[in-house]
Amino acid sequence: MLYRRLLSAFTLIGLVLGIIGLDLWVPVAGQVGIWMIPAYYFFTLATSWEASQLLNRKWPISSAHLLVHCFIASTICLVPLWTSLILQIPYPENCPMGRPGWVLLGLLAGVGSAGIQSLIHLSRAPAETMPSELERTSLTWFLSCYVIVYVVGCMSIWFLVRMTGNTVVGMLNLIAMFAIIKFADTGAYFAGKAFGKHKLVPFISPGKTVEGLIGGLLTSVFVAYLFLRVLFPWLGGETGPYVWGPALLGCLLTIVGLVGDLLESMVKRTVGAKDSGGMLPGLGGVWDVTDSLLPTAIIGYLGVIAKLT
Repeated sequence: MLYRRLLSAFTLIGLVLGIIGLDLWVPVAGQVGIWMIPAYYFFTLATSWEASQLLNRKWPISSAHLLVHCFIASTICLVPLWTSLILQIPYPENCPMGRPGWVLLGLLAGVGSAGIQSLIHLSRAPAETMPSELERTSLTWFLSCYVIVYVVGCMSIWFLVRMTGNTVVGMLNLIAMFAIIKFADTGAYFAGKAFGKHKLVPFISPGKTVEGLIGGLLTSVFVAYLFLRVLFPWLGGETGPYVWGPALLGCLLTIVGLVGDLLESMVKRTVGAKDSGGMLPGLGGVWDVTDSLLPTAIIGYLGVIAKLT
């Protein structure tokens, strides 16, 4: 089991590093971010699929239909990138929509397409089954909206982080945020194993402890300063004006990442699942990897534009 887990982890890390290298040094048609698109679609759609599969154990939701709506939403979220690639010009920074505006429009399109599908389904339902079918269809639409907004929205915001600054700075921001979050998870795990006595949320996640959280916070602050104040300047990145910025950013990412982890655990506990899926042998499912990355996207993006780095 440990061998499979390590093999999966190193394979995933190798693929991610390969994509990063290609995106930095082998731009497609002079545009940055193109090599990130396959990873974006994979993690977005795979997480959406696993979330819907888990929800479908208790509530009505069609994974196949949801995947179509998520694809529509995520594709519209990347319109600035498609525009730059087709027209061969940088996306205009003074565009009233802005990059975040396209994310909002993409989510509205995904929610709207799911709603249209629900209305078409109801128009074809027999009249005698309408009360129960109406309740079922409404619940399906609400659950679909949750997955679209939570998964596609957060993954698209991470793409916004990649597109901030120049080619190098945007990638450094993305790497730093991911490193802070995942090292915080690691620090929390080892601190919890070594010193954990007080359970944090025992019914949802028995392994989480207060001591583990403290260890994760300390680790995140250390890694934040290491990346943002030591490695960044050496690699040509820009540092923010606030000395306390990395510490605040690290703590916020750790706490919000923990919330994302616990939310996924809550869903798995509700439906009686150990892992979110089996796409990553040894690591569980894709949502098991992205759980803490989803809600922290907002903190990461706000941290970048607020120059907490």
